[in-house]
Amino acid sequence: MTGIVHDENWIAELPVDVRAALLERTTAHAVDRGETLKAAGDRPDAIYQIEDGYLKLMGLYPDGRNMLIEIYGAGNSFGETAVIVHRDGHFHSTVALTPTIVRRLPRDDFWELYRTYSSIPEALSRKFAHKITRMFNSREIRATLRLRSQIASLLLNVAGHCGTAGSHGSLCVALPITHNDIAEHLDVTRQAVQREVGALREAGLVLQAKGGWTILRPGDLARI
Repeated sequence: MTGIVHDENWIAELPVDVRAALLERTTAHAVDRGETLKAAGDRPDAIYQIEDGYLKLMGLYPDGRNMLIEIYGAGNSFGETAVIVHRDGHFHSTVALTPTIVRRLPRDDFWELYRTYSSIPEALSRKFAHKITRMFNSREIRATLRLRSQIASLLLNVAGHCGTAGSHGSLCVALPITHNDIAEHLDVTRQAVQREVGALREAGLVLQAKGGWTILRPGDLARI
């Protein structure tokens, strides 16, 4: 499955006392929908964990086009790589898809905890290994599945993590994911995505509204 959303939470894997010590150093911050929490080029001065809401990780192609890389939900953390490798600036921007609450752990506090508790680098190693595995799986999917199947897989992945049950077995996703977002993520044209989504809509499998999506028949969509 094309995994644009995942439920990884390395902080939750820590021993109770270590997790408590880490969370004690964090502060909560509200981010409005559409607001940029951190922009490409900003100094990596903290790591973050989402408490509630959704953010999207955005990158740039060499030609200046945006690229939707990933969607973060509750429990997901980000910013660790830039801090650990001592980057001068972030490579990507993080923008709120919905009103979101994030917890911020300053860089110096992170390093103190990292060096004090061996369970933190161990948990981060697992996170990075899982991320590399997802990257390889994504490359294989794009090489072997036709575009319509990739879009179906992506929508099912989002619905599985962010959707709520609707009528007659449907799943409702209240995230403003656009055709352009999908095109950026899959590195195809918006026109190609419009064509394939139109076919899924004509087949009675999906509906798109301004604020999100409805997966009408998840089982049938999974067989596309």
